[in-house]
Formats: sequence, structure tokens, C-alpha cells
Amino acid sequence: MSIKPIIYDVVSNTFDIVIKNGTIIDGTGAPGRKSDLAVKGDKIACIGSVEPPESCPTVIDATGLVVAPGFIDIHSHSDFLCLVSPGSESKVLDGVTTEICGNCGSSPFPLSKETLERKQEGYDKYGLVIDWRDADGFFRRVESAPGSINRGFLVGHSSIRDFVIGYADRQPIAHELSRMKNELAKAMEAGAFGLSSGLIYPPGCFADREELVEICREVGRLGGVYTTHMRSEGEKLLEAVEEAVEISRKAKVSLQISHVKTAGRENWSKLGSLKGLLDSAITEGLNVSCDRYPYVAAATDLNVILPNWALDGGTDKQMERLTDPGTRKRITEGILNRNNDEWYGETIVISDVHSSEAEYRVALIAKNLAQLGRERSRPPLEVALDLLVEQRGRVWIVTFSMCEENLEEILGWDFVGIGSDSSLRTRDGLLGQGKPHPRTYGTFSRVLGRYSRDRGILTLEQAVHKMTGFSARKMGLYNRGEIREGCFADITVFDQKRVLDVATYEEPHQYSRGIEYVIVNGCVTVDRSGHTGAVAGKVLRRR
Repeated sequence: MSIKPIIYDVVSNTFDIVIKNGTIIDGTGAPGRKSDLAVKGDKIACIGSVEPPESCPTVIDATGLVVAPGFIDIHSHSDFLCLVSPGSESKVLDGVTTEICGNCGSSPFPLSKETLERKQEGYDKYGLVIDWRDADGFFRRVESAPGSINRGFLVGHSSIRDFVIGYADRQPIAHELSRMKNELAKAMEAGAFGLSSGLIYPPGCFADREELVEICREVGRLGGVYTTHMRSEGEKLLEAVEEAVEISRKAKVSLQISHVKTAGRENWSKLGSLKGLLDSAITEGLNVSCDRYPYVAAATDLNVILPNWALDGGTDKQMERLTDPGTRKRITEGILNRNNDEWYGETIVISDVHSSEAEYRVALIAKNLAQLGRERSRPPLEVALDLLVEQRGRVWIVTFSMCEENLEEILGWDFVGIGSDSSLRTRDGLLGQGKPHPRTYGTFSRVLGRYSRDRGILTLEQAVHKMTGFSARKMGLYNRGEIREGCFADITVFDQKRVLDVATYEEPHQYSRGIEYVIVNGCVTVDRSGHTGAVAGKVLRRR
């Protein structure tokens, strides 16, 4: 799809922002070039030699700096918190101007009565009132609230399934499947960019391949994208990739494999086979791509350790099973058949819990299950199940299961873009609590600093492309993701010599360095003094 440039009165230089003397990396992968850039309103008006008049409100001297498109976080989870923190500090201070939410099968719409009540209970502490049920209501709510960055949304397969048949471990009957497809179409017609699945999370994990193919046919018909957190990223990784590719093939839908990885030491050797499957799909002509965050630890909910059958029926049923001695023993045996107790103890770290009780939180957060087992005189796995009962399933973890060598190779694959797999955070207040994964604050600066500048895994042009143009094209954001006349003025200016992720696993609430300016829709949102307070972000709806 070609975009017709918007022409402004370049002769009289009626610009709002002029960026002088920078090196433009335009997001396409093309070599950088020295040039000026001018912004009028919310668009890039001129690229070339520009002499700003005295009346120009903002002139930025970018000597020695890189001028790039604003970074697009293609895999984000700020679905509800975007209504809690307008500033989106952890995102925009890492150079992000747009994020795609609603990933891993879970979206803020449609909401069943039971899910709305559970979500409301979880977000009460933030003062958030959930007063919508469907996509259109949610979009109108977000559009009425200020925000510092742009957001697009996917609709979650788990959310649709829950809305129609709840958390039941069964396949939908014909009229239920028809309702699920109708809910998908309503969400996409309201502006969702496609469907996401989370096939390790309930109730999406209960779906079979045929159900996913049938729903994805509707996604393909409407021109959307299917993103998937696959059924396995470890033991059955290759089978999971084959399923995702088969869904794309049969449904004729564009496929995005979320946070592609080889999890678990015993699976690290599968990287070559993984690459072969993806190469074959692309050679076949399927529109297949992936995203990845630049870390060797993952983060998720603790209840992912449970077998699927233990998740049937929702939270109340899950709690009944975990508190019944016989059923709990069966759950434990099922988990240990996959991994031993020592593995769970050493690799799983508690990052946060729902409880606001200070003493309880201090006793848990940032400790692994082995440490907690010693403190409680319990086996690590029993501690994990105890915590799920104590917090009614609301326990979040960081898991260390990947290797650096595979990460570097994956980042170099030309069909892999960059996504944080995280929600927005701030250093202060409730959103500054816990020990979230450092990717929450440092994903994009880490790619630029560690993997482009220091390790040389990517050229600067490749790194910027993976953060911008790659994601824009995949999601159909045709007027973002590039430095081009007529594009929206989403621009990140950074110092490649000093850009650095500062967040660590021990101290994650730290903003990145070297991101000098961030412009969102023509409004300076970050300057060298920090966040300006600007809230020029927009809700992006599928065209």
C-alpha cells in the first residue's frame, strides 16, 4: 500500500520541529545518512537541508546522534495499565512510541461477567474502574484517556473462548464456534489488528488445532494477523512450530510467533531444526515471522507449571484441586514427570504477588523456590503450590531457561523483530513495586547497546529496522515505522555511543540511558531532562 506524501510549505519553513545534523536511520534497513528533518503538526514534512526560521518553536541539534523512527513494541502487555499510567514511562524512556497489546491470548475485551469481576478485583488497588465489555467500548475508553504513546490491540483467543464457553476443558459445539467467530469479527471491525493465542494458558490451552484453524480463517478473511504463544517452547517446541505453521497454511493467515525461543537446557540443541522449519514455511510462501526479547530469562504466571487438566473450570476449581490432598498429589506427580524438583527450585524466581502486605511480599519477592523451600522446610514444588493457594493463582515469576548463544543467533534471523513481552511500569508508586523482568525497562536500548554496538550481532540499520519498519509492516501500520515524508512524526533520537539498558534482575526499576529525545505524533515527549509530560499518543485501529 503506497502512502501519498503530505506536502507543506517548505519554502517558508513553517515547521514546528526541526532536527539538525543527525544521522537518519530510516527504519527500512537502508544505510544511514546525514540529514536534517522537519516536522509540521503530527507529520514528517521535510527531509533534507533545513534552515529553521527564528519562529520555529523547537530546534534539536542532533550532532553525533541517531535519528530513527519511534520504536514499535510488537509484543506488549499494557492492556489495562495503559489506563493507570498515562506517562508510560518505562516504554517511552526506552524509545518506544507505539506498542501492540492483547498478546498471548489475553485481551481487555470481550469480558465475561466472571472475568470482569476478577479483573476488577485485581485492578482495584490502582483505582481503575473497568466499565466496558467489548472492543468498541474499550477503544472509546482508551481514546478518552490521555496517553504518551500509541497503542494498537489484538483480540485474545482465550478472552473470546472465555466469553463464550468459560474455562471449560472441552471443544466448542457448532453454535459456540460461530459465536466465537462473531466476537472476533466484532473486535476486528472495531479496530483490533488480529487474533492472539496463548496455548499454555487457560482457557486457550484447551483448544484443538481445528478450532484455531476455523477462527483464524476469519482473521485471514478480514486481513488480520495471527500471533501465537505456542503450546510449547521446550520439550515439544518443534511440534508446536509445525502446528502454528499448519494453522497459517490452512487458514491463509499471516503468522507471528511470539517470543521465539528454545527453553530448557535439553532443548537448546533444537535451534537448527527450529530455524529449518521456519525457513521452509517462508520458502513455501507463507507469511511467517517472529519476535524476541534480548534476555535469557522469561517471565510469566506461576500457574503455568500446572497440567492443563488442573486448570479446567477456572480459579475456584483450581483452588479445590490444590487443596485436596489426593488431587494435589496427582498434580505434583504430573509436574515432576516433566521436570525434577531441583530444576523448579533453582530456575524459578518470584517477581511479584497480588498481596499488598509488606512483610509477606518481602519474604517472597526476588527469592527462588529453592530458597523459599529452605525457609519453609518444604520441597520447592510444594512451596510453589502453596503460593498459588495463598494468592489464588496471582503469583508472577521470572524463569531462567535459555542460553546466550541461541539468543544471539535468533536475534540475527532476518524474520525476527523485537518485542518486550512486558507491560508498562514506572519507578514510583504501585507500578514501581515488585521485581519485574528487566525487559520491562530496557529491551530496546539493550538491543542497540549490547547486541548492536558491543557484540556486533546486528548492524545499527538492522537493529533499528527490527524495532520499527519490520513491526510496522507486519501489523499494517503503513504510515509509521519509517522516517519518510508524510509519515507520522514518531521519532526517537539516541546516542549510539552511550545507549544502555540499566535495568537488572536485582534492580529492574531503572530507566534506560542514551535515549535523548522521543517525539510522538509531532510532540516532544522525552527530552534530555526526562519525560516532558506530553500525552500525544493515539489509539491505532486496523484500517
